[in-house]
Amino acid sequence: MSPLAFVLLSGTLTFGVPLALAVYELLHLAPDPRRGDDEPPPEPRLAPAPLPGCLQPRTLRAPLRIARPRVLDRV
Repeated sequence: MSPLAFVLLSGTLTFGVPLALAVYELLHLAPDPRRGDDEPPPEPRLAPAPLPGCLQPRTLRAPLRIARPRVLDRV
Protein backbone atom coordinates (compact mmCIF):
# COMPACT_ATOMS: atom_id res chain seq x y z
CA MET A 1 0.00 0.00 0.00
CA SER A 2 1.39 3.37 -0.92
CA PRO A 3 2.00 5.95 1.81
CA LEU A 4 -0.57 8.30 0.25
CA ALA A 5 -3.28 5.63 0.28
CA PHE A 6 -2.44 4.75 3.88
CA VAL A 7 -2.68 8.39 4.99
CA LEU A 8 -5.99 8.91 3.15
CA LEU A 9 -7.57 5.75 4.54
CA SER A 10 -6.31 6.45 8.05
CA GLY A 11 -7.64 10.02 7.92
CA THR A 12 -10.99 8.79 6.63
CA LEU A 13 -11.33 6.30 9.45
CA THR A 14 -10.13 8.78 12.04
CA PHE A 15 -12.18 11.82 11.04
CA GLY A 16 -14.64 10.71 8.37
CA VAL A 17 -16.74 8.07 10.08
CA PRO A 18 -17.01 9.77 13.52
CA LEU A 19 -17.73 13.10 11.84
CA ALA A 20 -20.43 11.53 9.65
CA LEU A 21 -22.03 9.89 12.69
CA ALA A 22 -21.94 13.19 14.62
CA VAL A 23 -23.62 15.09 11.77
CA TYR A 24 -26.23 12.34 11.45
CA GLU A 25 -27.02 12.55 15.17
CA LEU A 26 -27.23 16.35 15.08
CA LEU A 27 -29.65 16.29 12.17
CA HIS A 28 -31.91 13.84 13.93
CA LEU A 29 -31.83 15.70 17.26
CA ALA A 30 -33.13 18.94 15.76
CA PRO A 31 -36.92 19.46 15.79
CA ASP A 32 -38.69 18.92 12.48
CA PRO A 33 -39.53 22.39 11.05
CA ARG A 34 -42.43 20.97 9.00
CA ARG A 35 -44.20 19.73 12.09
CA GLY A 36 -45.31 23.05 13.60
CA ASP A 37 -46.39 23.77 17.19
CA ASP A 38 -49.06 21.10 17.55
CA GLU A 39 -47.34 19.52 20.53
CA PRO A 40 -48.96 19.82 23.95
CA PRO A 41 -47.00 21.84 26.52
CA PRO A 42 -44.63 19.82 28.70
CA GLU A 43 -45.94 18.60 32.01
CA PRO A 44 -44.76 20.52 35.09
CA ARG A 45 -41.90 19.00 37.01
CA LEU A 46 -42.65 17.44 40.34
CA ALA A 47 -40.90 18.73 43.44
CA PRO A 48 -38.02 16.50 44.50
CA ALA A 49 -38.61 14.21 47.45
CA PRO A 50 -37.17 15.41 50.77
CA LEU A 51 -33.87 13.94 51.90
CA PRO A 52 -34.01 11.09 54.40
CA GLY A 53 -32.96 11.87 57.96
CA CYS A 54 -29.52 10.30 57.57
CA LEU A 55 -28.67 12.71 54.72
CA GLN A 56 -29.99 15.93 56.22
CA PRO A 57 -27.34 18.27 57.60
CA ARG A 58 -27.27 18.51 61.37
CA THR A 59 -27.00 21.79 63.19
CA LEU A 60 -24.49 22.22 65.97
CA ARG A 61 -25.99 22.25 69.45
CA ALA A 62 -23.49 24.70 70.92
CA PRO A 63 -21.81 27.47 68.97
CA LEU A 64 -18.18 26.95 68.16
CA ARG A 65 -15.77 28.62 70.54
CA ILE A 66 -13.48 30.72 68.49
CA ALA A 67 -10.29 31.87 70.15
CA ARG A 68 -10.01 35.60 70.51
CA PRO A 69 -7.25 37.10 68.39
CA ARG A 70 -4.12 38.03 70.27
CA VAL A 71 -3.50 41.70 70.75
CA LEU A 72 0.10 42.73 71.20
CA ASP A 73 0.73 45.18 74.03
CA ARG A 74 2.44 48.35 73.01
CA VAL A 75 5.53 49.11 75.01
